[in-house]
Amino acid sequence: MSPIHISSPIKATVLTLYVRGGRHPFASKVHEHTGDLTVVRLEGRFGTVPALHLDCFTPQRLFEPRIVDMVSGELEVHGMERTKEGDWVAQAWRLRIGG
Repeated sequence: MSPIHISSPIKATVLTLYVRGGRHPFASKVHEHTGDLTVVRLEGRFGTVPALHLDCFTPQRLFEPRIVDMVSGELEVHGMERTKEGDWVAQAWRLRIGG
């Protein structure tokens, strides 16, 4: 089922801080993605689930997002991510809004 968009897309840059549930040893441009960010709700077995969706070359989704820190124009958002193998792992994003 397609996601229900509950926000208009905005330009954002995301730096992923975790890999497979563990913290990256260092953060670099390799882990940075830029694209259109929207807040969506996805249908699940137990109702709808909120998620942040970054539409870019490699689409990123962060489920059940929670803002945990705000510093100098950036937000740190924690949530859950689904791996290619189908596992759920912890993920954290450092999020910059705008170009």
